[in-house]
Amino acid sequence: MAMDFKPEDVVFHREEYQAYLAEIRPKDYPQLMQKEVVGRARFRHRLPNAYQPDGKALVSFVMCEKDLREAILKAVDQLGGFAPAIKPRDRVLLKPNFNSDDPPPGTTALDFLAAVIELLREHGCTQIFVGEGSGRPWVPSSRVFAKMGLAAKMAEMQVPLIDFDHSPYIDVPVEGEHFDVIAYPRELEDFDKIIYLPTMKTHYLAGFSMSIKLTVGFTHLFDRFILHADNHLFVCERSAEMNIPIKPDLIIMDGRVSFVSGGPAIGLAVHPGVILASGDQIAMDVQGVRLLQNYAAVNHLTRDAWDLPQIKTAVKYGLGIRGESELQLVR
Repeated sequence: MAMDFKPEDVVFHREEYQAYLAEIRPKDYPQLMQKEVVGRARFRHRLPNAYQPDGKALVSFVMCEKDLREAILKAVDQLGGFAPAIKPRDRVLLKPNFNSDDPPPGTTALDFLAAVIELLREHGCTQIFVGEGSGRPWVPSSRVFAKMGLAAKMAEMQVPLIDFDHSPYIDVPVEGEHFDVIAYPRELEDFDKIIYLPTMKTHYLAGFSMSIKLTVGFTHLFDRFILHADNHLFVCERSAEMNIPIKPDLIIMDGRVSFVSGGPAIGLAVHPGVILASGDQIAMDVQGVRLLQNYAAVNHLTRDAWDLPQIKTAVKYGLGIRGESELQLVR
């Protein structure tokens, strides 16, 4: 089955797109059939925010006109540079967004990912890895990596690409309201620092998909059944709970093109033309939501950002700042 409508028109073709997903969904993929883990460990990667002077989480905001590398570097420099969070000797894992095989902003733009890698190398980092696990309608992840050009680009740049479909998983206690344990790739224990590279967009089930939602790509496909259980009623809360064991050390968000309706795979797109950076997921997503709220659209972001379920749950579990007084926007 092929889509006979433009991706940007998906808001008006939701039933056809769901039919397309049902057609491509694998029926016997191993991770969808059962959950196998190699053990249980109280894994935690939650280092202090390196970009929080005087108790305020910084979020930088840069307009990206022509030079993408310059805009990314400027966004990071406005926080204080890579140095506070990333040391040249660190083993660094980059977590992009390749949940689906749809074009940006449904996925991370390759020029954005490549620019971040180049800047990290200029910073002195020599141990850079990219890791991702796609969603259940689109798996195997290797197919997504090939179709989107990710596998070829990482091979060209000589950056190891970790396909979490083939990772050994460990059950990690989260002790949340919806999850007791969640399985994460055991390789996460091998990295000193983790950098998130989300795109700024709406999500027709979760309201929005930015840095908090990006953690879902680390989790076992079987646990994602629970994420979407109960007719998707608790996707916001459950996706936030998935962040209890792990947080990024730096977030760089691509807001050059964003969905304001539909999402996360395809939807109605606008062009904010911005790059944002932060060390705090809640601060980052609050600011991202506010930017998307500037556009007239059919979306789920009509309430104040702090009142959205994803943000409220993240605050409840102490996953970042607690309120507006702790956020500082740096332009």
